[in-house]
Amino acid sequence: MADGPTFPAGAARRLIDLIPLAPGSRISFTGAFRSRGPGARGHAAGIGDITLEGKAKQKTLTLNLPTSHRVGGYVVTHTPGHVEIELMWAETRADRTGQSCALIYDVSSKEPTEMRIAVQGSLTVLFVTFAYISFIPWKTPETA
Repeated sequence: MADGPTFPAGAARRLIDLIPLAPGSRISFTGAFRSRGPGARGHAAGIGDITLEGKAKQKTLTLNLPTSHRVGGYVVTHTPGHVEIELMWAETRADRTGQSCALIYDVSSKEPTEMRIAVQGSLTVLFVTFAYISFIPWKTPETA
């Protein structure tokens, strides 16, 4: 994951061999729903009008996620043809751009073909905003 347009293919092949393979699934979903509880307004003597914000609430929903492994400060998920590497604290960031990447490889030969980096986008419908992550081309394997 060092700087530059390429990555070492030998290290990528070793990573593919070391991380246990989880069965692939066509669809998986992770969602976090955030809201605030009721707040309060009032008047404090000697201070004036005050507003207290409600307590933050969060509900998380996961569906059909493959098994992941914690390695150092990363969470690694390996499904056929795809190794995803994410910073362990990525979920705490408002913008998850650059917080994860994916190593794509040929399933039959286990040869790495490219790496992609995460880019966050958002879509607002009425009063609900959906954030989503896309992986765009980032690096190619070094040639010998």
